[in-house]
Amino acid sequence: MTDKITEQEFFNLDNGIVQDITREFIQPHIIYNQSMLVSEMERLTVIGFQWEDIENRYLTDEEIIKYHLDDIDVEGKEITADDIDDFRYDNPQEIYEWYLVSGWFLDRLKEINEPYLENRLWRVLGQNLHRSINIYWTITFKN
Repeated sequence: MTDKITEQEFFNLDNGIVQDITREFIQPHIIYNQSMLVSEMERLTVIGFQWEDIENRYLTDEEIIKYHLDDIDVEGKEITADDIDDFRYDNPQEIYEWYLVSGWFLDRLKEINEPYLENRLWRVLGQNLHRSINIYWTITFKN
């Protein structure tokens, strides 16, 4: 297929088609599910694998304004920067699963401001490919 479509056209496709295309694109970059490993490292309080170590765990101002402005309860008042900050820290991005992934995929996810954890041994990152489909979380060895 040589025809290109816009992002909007892509996400206007049937949700099943979007999921199939997305899965086919990212599958070569997902190596192993690491959910149990990461959960165990957190349980054992391994340094560098605690929730407070995650970068980009919270939405940016732009993401909050674009996707969650109606979710901020200000009781008829104008929304302030403090209201946005309160929403941000009360609503961190959720992590559902952890995956060992390629470095290329990790870099792409970082480019779009997805949460990640980076330390001496590991790089961890998450990806919400589209709000209506599954969230893919990743883990990879640092080069």
